[in-house]
Amino acid sequence: MEQKKIASIKSLILWIIVLVAVDQGIKLWIANFMMDAEFAIIPSVFAFQTAHNINLGWIWNMLDIMMPLPIAVLISIIAALGIVMVFRYLKFHFYDFKVYEKWLDKFLIFALAGAFCKLIDDIFWGGSLDYIRLFDWFIFDLKDVYLTTVALPIAIFFLVVLEIRICQLPKNERKKERDKYKIWPWIKNGLPIEPSCVQQFP
Repeated sequence: MEQKKIASIKSLILWIIVLVAVDQGIKLWIANFMMDAEFAIIPSVFAFQTAHNINLGWIWNMLDIMMPLPIAVLISIIAALGIVMVFRYLKFHFYDFKVYEKWLDKFLIFALAGAFCKLIDDIFWGGSLDYIRLFDWFIFDLKDVYLTTVALPIAIFFLVVLEIRICQLPKNERKKERDKYKIWPWIKNGLPIEPSCVQQFP
């Protein structure tokens, strides 16, 4: 059992490394050979167009405010820790539903890959090198795809499923069930993954 867990962790780390390498490899190629290129991928929908987001975040880019690098790095580290926390929380509440296990692993892989890509971008690129334009709305990169089209929908799906499970209970049992999903008691128990590790929930 212990060997299986170690193999699973190694697999997760390997996938994260691969996704980060793909994101950064594309940026290296673009920076060296395609910085001045611009062409349609799907006419009127997707286009290749480079943009260097030096404001270290899409919110700050929209506001045209330069975020200090130490703050951007700190946010990336906090985000990575938050991703692990969300993963453990969902893993805890879906521990007996092994059919969902691979999807939770996918959430962790893509979310952490996105967070690490962001950290690398901030430190080594001085901001994100974006290259995919959606309509005339915004320009993004592969790490944004990891975070917003894979990791975020998976997390939302699991939170919705939790709510559905509660709503299917009789009204008089819902409050008691909701108490099981309170985050603070779970944190006080050490962010467990397995329900058997919980000593006592108030």
